[in-house]
Amino acid sequence: MGNSGHKLQQPGNDDIELTVIVAILSARRWLILLITASIFIVVTLMVGQLPSMYRASTTLMVKGVLASNPLQSLIPGAGSGTDELDTQIKLLTSTQFAKDVVAQLPTDLQLGLPDDQRRDDAQALLGSLTVQAVPKTTLLQITYTHHNPYISSEVVNLVANSFMAYQSNLMQQHSHQASDWIKQRVDEVKDKLTASENKLQQFRQLHNIIDISSDVELVKQEIAQLFLERREFTRQLQELTILLGKTGLLQQDFEQLSNIPEVSSVPVIATLQQQLSMQQAEFAQLKLSYLPKHPRFIAAAKKIEVSKQQLKTEVDKLTHNYTVRQADLRRMLLQVEGKVASATGSLESLVNVGQEHKKLEAEIQANMHLLGTLSDKMKETELMKDINKTSSIIIVDPATVPISPIGPKRLLLSVAALMIGFVGALFLVLCLHFFADVTSKYRHIAARFGYKLIGVVPQIRVKGIDKALPVIRQSGKQYTLYQEYIRSIRTNILLDKHLNTQKILALTSISPNEGKSSICLQLAKSFSELERVIVIDADLRFPALAEALGENPHRPGLTNLLAKTHTFEQCVFYCKELNADVLSSGIRPMNPLLFLSMPRFDAILKVLAKKYDRVIIECPPILSVSDAMVVAKCVGKLELVVDVKKTPLVDFAAKMELLEQSGVNIGGIILNRVKNDTSNYYATSATRAKQPSALRQMLHDNLRRA
Repeated sequence: MGNSGHKLQQPGNDDIELTVIVAILSARRWLILLITASIFIVVTLMVGQLPSMYRASTTLMVKGVLASNPLQSLIPGAGSGTDELDTQIKLLTSTQFAKDVVAQLPTDLQLGLPDDQRRDDAQALLGSLTVQAVPKTTLLQITYTHHNPYISSEVVNLVANSFMAYQSNLMQQHSHQASDWIKQRVDEVKDKLTASENKLQQFRQLHNIIDISSDVELVKQEIAQLFLERREFTRQLQELTILLGKTGLLQQDFEQLSNIPEVSSVPVIATLQQQLSMQQAEFAQLKLSYLPKHPRFIAAAKKIEVSKQQLKTEVDKLTHNYTVRQADLRRMLLQVEGKVASATGSLESLVNVGQEHKKLEAEIQANMHLLGTLSDKMKETELMKDINKTSSIIIVDPATVPISPIGPKRLLLSVAALMIGFVGALFLVLCLHFFADVTSKYRHIAARFGYKLIGVVPQIRVKGIDKALPVIRQSGKQYTLYQEYIRSIRTNILLDKHLNTQKILALTSISPNEGKSSICLQLAKSFSELERVIVIDADLRFPALAEALGENPHRPGLTNLLAKTHTFEQCVFYCKELNADVLSSGIRPMNPLLFLSMPRFDAILKVLAKKYDRVIIECPPILSVSDAMVVAKCVGKLELVVDVKKTPLVDFAAKMELLEQSGVNIGGIILNRVKNDTSNYYATSATRAKQPSALRQMLHDNLRRA
């Protein structure tokens, strides 16, 4: 990138150097001194008008009788330790107590300042009254602040004496109230205890309760025994069911039946099976010697048949016995289930009765405990009536008239005002500089990326024309100042060693509608005062120069010249307002990028650079389309127009980073719509030079003839 050499010279971060801050503060040193002195004088005068304040204090001791008071939970104001002191502090700072103190004050005594509307109000007393507990003691320190030392001491002593009487009356009143309340509660608890005992007696008679715990244990044992019987019956029933299933399947297979232990263990069946086995063995021997029709063969076969029939009869008897036993087990199991359900219901009933019985007993115990507690409290309350007849507050250290004031600290406040005023002035000056000077911020961001700021253009109010068209000519001081800023940009370009040698100036912007067309025409008008200038509208997508100059927007121009449909003389026209030649965009093409990428475009620019002293090109926005990048390859560098109203600082920095990554060579940046400085000296001087001088006019004529 062409500006990489400049970027190496720029700082690597955005930190503001200390020397810059010192220079800013030094330039505004008189403003800083003025603000500091003003704040110091105002605060000093205000502090001088404040009256001197005096503080008187007294110390009270809370007797230990209250700390050991057994009725601290029943009598308000009685406590122990920190709770007791907190109670006393709350009483001292209560509004009701303050009203009682104010009512005892002399009529000529004023609590507040002369202009205080609350000087005779309880709130004025509480506003200057302070009550604190001395750590690890039962002492209370009462202080009162007032501009009159005699009033401060008198009020503190009055508060201490009034509090002694107030607290004594309050405790006696509360003691009587507590005694009456306890007696009433004792009677109520006795009635409740009697009712609870009667209710328990009736409940026992209704449910015939002697020892409910023993009844519950017996029912639990019965249920446990029934569960054991049910488990045993269930097991026997399952075994019989399995045995009957086997005998039913193997009824004719006597050999398999003999393998069942329950069947083979029956003596008759075992004897018959043994007999059948012997007969079958003899029959097997006869088969070898005799034919089936032989009498001995037939007799042996008949014996076997008789034995099988006897064995089958015995098996059927056994199966029948098992079936009867199965039915008995099922009947007994049903009976056990019924007993279990009945016992469970009895247990639930006993448990419910036991719970209700416990509730009644707990109610009686609670009433008995409460009755005992209230009886003890009633005795203690009677004792407290005699104790509360004496005051529990003692004045340890009465207040005296203070001699030295405690405030205000006039010297300290004045020094603080001086320091605060100085720091505030520094902060104000820095804020005004960094928040108001927008140009320096944009310049700083541009310098960080290696771009130089060519100049700034102020915001101008357009009158009489379409605001969408570029600015050609206006009237008034704003336009005069606008022209002077354009001339400053021209001067910066002529004095810059790099831009001065660049005869072709290509202007682009970050996004559309940032004012590049107006700046392009105004720069051409400014350069035409000294040089021979041609303006080229290379924004083939949205051209605006021809229409702004009063020409037909579809007249022949750059595209026609590139397409060789018209000659250069047919495409160029002279603008008297600009005093320069103008090459408009021409017919709008379907693919503008294709036209700008032609080698003929580069050749035309080189020819025009030789023919004219300055060639100014308006390009499309660089981040919207890539047309400007193609033009940059032909001209080398682009001048970027940035609208500060449309492009905030954050977006400006991000887009500068995008341009840096894209590799586009930016020759300089022009800030548009910057807040103008109406105090500019050159704005008034320019109004005196609206017409060109004779020397300048002669120079123009010579340039035109050349």
